Amino acid sequence: MSSKSDDDDDPVMRSSTERYDRVGVNLDWFIILASASSIFFGFLLNIAVDPPSYFTFFDNIILLAALYAVTIATTMFIMPVIFHASHYRKLDVERFLLRNKQYVLIGIICVMLAMYLGLGLLLTSKIPVQIAYGLASLPFIIIIIIILFRFLRRTRE
Repeated sequence: MSSKSDDDDDPVMRSSTERYDRVGVNLDWFIILASASSIFFGFLLNIAVDPPSYFTFFDNIILLAALYAVTIATTMFIMPVIFHASHYRKLDVERFLLRNKQYVLIGIICVMLAMYLGLGLLLTSKIPVQIAYGLASLPFIIIIIIILFRFLRRTRE
């Protein structure tokens, strides 16, 4: 009978379990992202089924684009789970983790697009269109500034 400390000292056992732990953690946050984007899809779909009376044709096109973007995002967040299930027996962990980064980048970009369009739609009911979509872009501009600031700080070190 082997003790826990024997498994911790064995580099083969430690590295193989660490690799699969990385897969499990990665799948956990994809499941959370898929759930959140599905809820967001439900809200947008509710608006599409029962649109406000002041919606114009342009507003309906924007809503449709937001629905498509959040649908693609949800699909991208589900893809790693499907990939893992279909390649479980011969799973290459490093390739799996690299492919997941591609899925999450596409998904996050689509969710951000859907959120921008949804926020723009909300604001157009209160203020002119150009100002509404300008204000809707502010949170994303702030995110880009923060990312650039961190990137520049990291390159200095």
